[in-house]
Amino acid sequence: MNLQPNVAIVGAGPAGFALAADLQSYGVAVLLYSHPTHLRHAEQVKQNGHLRANGVMQGCASLEVTTDIGEAIAFSQIIILTVPSTGHQTVLDEFRKYSLRQHIVIAIPGNLFALISDMEIGCVFETNLSPYSCRMKEGKLTVLGKKEIIFIAALQKDLDPTIYEMVSSIFPTDLKWCNNVIEVSLANVNGVFHPLLMLMNAGRVESTDGNFLLYRDGLTPAVANAMVAIDRVRIQIGEALGLRLKSAVDISNECYGQTFTDYVDLARNSPPHNKLKAPSELENRNISEDVPDLLVPWCCLAEKLGIDASPIKSVIVLAEMVTGVNYMKTGRNLQKLGLENISRGELIERFSATPRKMVFSSSRL
Repeated sequence: MNLQPNVAIVGAGPAGFALAADLQSYGVAVLLYSHPTHLRHAEQVKQNGHLRANGVMQGCASLEVTTDIGEAIAFSQIIILTVPSTGHQTVLDEFRKYSLRQHIVIAIPGNLFALISDMEIGCVFETNLSPYSCRMKEGKLTVLGKKEIIFIAALQKDLDPTIYEMVSSIFPTDLKWCNNVIEVSLANVNGVFHPLLMLMNAGRVESTDGNFLLYRDGLTPAVANAMVAIDRVRIQIGEALGLRLKSAVDISNECYGQTFTDYVDLARNSPPHNKLKAPSELENRNISEDVPDLLVPWCCLAEKLGIDASPIKSVIVLAEMVTGVNYMKTGRNLQKLGLENISRGELIERFSATPRKMVFSSSRL
């Protein structure tokens, strides 16, 4: 394989544009794919003639964008998905028209994409989070924060070491290699933060159209207490699998190179968080993505492992009451993940910790 591969980024939203601009600045050949029905950001950037970034990423970038998924696949050796996990099935439907047996696919974040990808792909990786905290408006990108490290794992075991090196070489952050994709899912702390921030501030979101700062104003001590309860279950799932998970605050600190002591401290003083405006409505990926694709699998895994999942289950039920959506049915439950018929022991054997841990520094920083 070429050690300097071309990269196709599937998803022309804020995270996709941020990653495309960042990779291109390090000399990676990038092609950005925008679905023909989701062209808003791509068309605005095209009208502006370039992508202008501000915040922790500064400057202008001219990026190649296509609406032909076949062109993106033919262009690349590595395909990076930056679409929300709610769009993964649409992407898989597009992928099935082509052969990806020679490709590396990386889902950012994955939310167990590797376990729902029901087609033959050369290698499948997924991360816990996007490298960027970012927003776009009128084709202009604002990057509030860039992580120093993100967590990653491969679905397949015993891959050639050169594949890990290739993936590391194109990432704009350091990578912490996890045991498996379940550990990566459990390291996505959005499941701890986002649903409770939205649900416990629902009245404020609707009465102000989101005219407040989600973390700084919305993460109060009472909200933090509820987050601690969710986090405790997440950590217990890890313990049952032999995984030593850090708290959600400590994972956020590790990703951003910070040292906050608790949830409220982080919410008030973390630059990537304390300037984020709340969404203008409850129909937002903080619920529509993080409840079905993080809390639902965590809840199901906890129950399979004999762990009291009631704190997580209560948040799911509240989200279902608020939205009218049956997330336990539509979300990434054990049936959708292909884990419904395995025993507790088989689950532990398949996803337990192994001795190997790797941290690769990006060669492009």
